[in-house]
Amino acid sequence: MKRIPTIIFGLFLLSSCTPVPSTEIPATQLPILAIRETAVVTTVPVPTATSIPCDPTTTDFCLVDWTFTFQNPLGSNSPLTIARSYPYGSTENGQRDPHRGVDIESRDGAPVYAPAAGLVIFAGRDHKRIYTPWDDYYGNLIVIQHDGGLYTLYGHLSQINVAVGDQVNGGDVIAAVGNTGVAIGSHLHFEIRTGGDGSDFFSTENPELWLPLQSGMGAISITLDGNNEEKILRNLVIIRYAPGTTTSEKKYYVSTYPKEFEHSQEDFAINSLPPGRYRIAFTDATGLYERIVNVEAGKLTQVVIQLK
Repeated sequence: MKRIPTIIFGLFLLSSCTPVPSTEIPATQLPILAIRETAVVTTVPVPTATSIPCDPTTTDFCLVDWTFTFQNPLGSNSPLTIARSYPYGSTENGQRDPHRGVDIESRDGAPVYAPAAGLVIFAGRDHKRIYTPWDDYYGNLIVIQHDGGLYTLYGHLSQINVAVGDQVNGGDVIAAVGNTGVAIGSHLHFEIRTGGDGSDFFSTENPELWLPLQSGMGAISITLDGNNEEKILRNLVIIRYAPGTTTSEKKYYVSTYPKEFEHSQEDFAINSLPPGRYRIAFTDATGLYERIVNVEAGKLTQVVIQLK
């Protein structure tokens, strides 16, 4: 059996839980050995692990208080709107490479802020294929190393305001939104990587479980627990019911993570959902699976579905 979707560093192990067009910038990079020898990185506020009285493997769902690690990279006064057409892990129905981050909607030239303290280890044009298998995939790129083996990447930038070796604090302006590299339209590609030197293209986490919720909103994580440890893409429908009824108010058509995302303990996650009652449903060769859950403001609804 898989572990429940705790996310590394204990993101889910929380204290309260109840059942229920741009200038090309020369690329520079700080050697990883130099980083390890000289860098002093301020601690990222990762939650402390505690025991969870609610076990999502034995109940329909658990509600846990939301604690986030990173601030909004567009600033606390800007909306954090993640493009639903190409979320984390999505292949856009097999038309694109699986997405390793999220696209945050924003206008060209909007400021980009460091979401936590860290050290800039890359700032420039993505020509060396250090962080991706393809040339100029991210266009103008910044990579920040944070404490605890975390790295954040900022792609498609129109302007870079920091240099390799700069120590930044949360809230510092580091860049401007753009559409360089393979971007289609202006937006911020935001990515979280773990371990090593941050160059592993496949070692990512879903930013929707690390970024803050919009005010008054909640989130859902779903883990499919079965004998096969390989991720199998499944199409899900998540229905939000109108308050006090079983009438559909909104439908979200989403997909679980495909192969190459086996490092992720959850199989799907979505941030900033309105509070209410939801139905999660999908079918596979073994039949229909469904679950009725609640979403509450400021909380994460944790769901584990046992596969047949």
